Amino acid sequence: MTRRKEDAYAFPCAVIRSNEKTLLSAADLTRVLEAKQFNGAMNILGEFGYGDGKELANPREFEKVLRAELSRVYDLVFSVVPDRTELELFLYPNDYHNAKVLLKAEFLGIDPAPYMVTTGSIEPEKLAQMVKERNMAFLSLEMKHAIEEAIDMFSKGRDPQEIDIILDRACYRDMLSAAEAAGNEFIIGYVKLLIDILNVNTFIRLREIGKPWAFFQKVFLEGGAIDERTFTGSYEESYQQLADKLAPYGFREVFASGAAAVRDTKKYTLLEKLCDDMKIKYVKDAHYVSFGIEPVMGFLIGKESEIKNLRVILTGKLAGTAPEVIKERLRETYV
Repeated sequence: MTRRKEDAYAFPCAVIRSNEKTLLSAADLTRVLEAKQFNGAMNILGEFGYGDGKELANPREFEKVLRAELSRVYDLVFSVVPDRTELELFLYPNDYHNAKVLLKAEFLGIDPAPYMVTTGSIEPEKLAQMVKERNMAFLSLEMKHAIEEAIDMFSKGRDPQEIDIILDRACYRDMLSAAEAAGNEFIIGYVKLLIDILNVNTFIRLREIGKPWAFFQKVFLEGGAIDERTFTGSYEESYQQLADKLAPYGFREVFASGAAAVRDTKKYTLLEKLCDDMKIKYVKDAHYVSFGIEPVMGFLIGKESEIKNLRVILTGKLAGTAPEVIKERLRETYV
């Protein structure tokens, strides 16, 4: 990074370092988990800036509190960075989520509003209008073509999964293209990791439902560190063999423990947790960068992971899930 670029990030990094103090550590999450009453857990979150008194008093309002905090962090981050386009790619998954919701709601004849998120790069109302009118000239070519393909494929097969597959692949292509345009190796590496994780999850899911390797070839997404031949050439191998083969890419435990758990229990909880932990382990290296986009990116992803953890804890507490079961599902923390 040039000296001029470092100088541009001096103020944003100072702001972010200050706000990192509000992130919850593993010990803080344990406090929330072990709170005797639900309101006690919410009051602990209030110490870290979550919600206000009225919201915290109502257990059923916790989702609004979490969404509001994530929205606040997005607003903070994008208000301090010198060039928002460098980080905007991390909003793409929210845009594509909304596109999926809009298409499925249209096909099923339901209201999409309760399932939309507001933390994308495109205002939900504008995206809804573009999809409804089939006028997508202001979307990226990747997103435009993906929506059109999803509409066409659904009209032929009526399979909602096709919408997810098509839009997920387009989302990560869009993200990788934006990361490469930004030219930051840390961001490029992270997006490549996301692509590898998507391919690994797809590979395991397809194997478990008995899909042939030819179908995996159809949905494999290029751009990650692991090439297609590594997967298709190993389609009949055991998960332990795959764990050894993919150890150089950091996926040993994902296959040895996560995939094995899917095979034995038919549950994806551990697999998803291990994949999320890989993301946090990657961005933790941002702690060692003094000035640059990396600490800002790390803080943003760290907050997203924190909110996922809180959602696991609070949903579990409301459902009466045993604390030890909830604890097993928690992801690593950024701090």
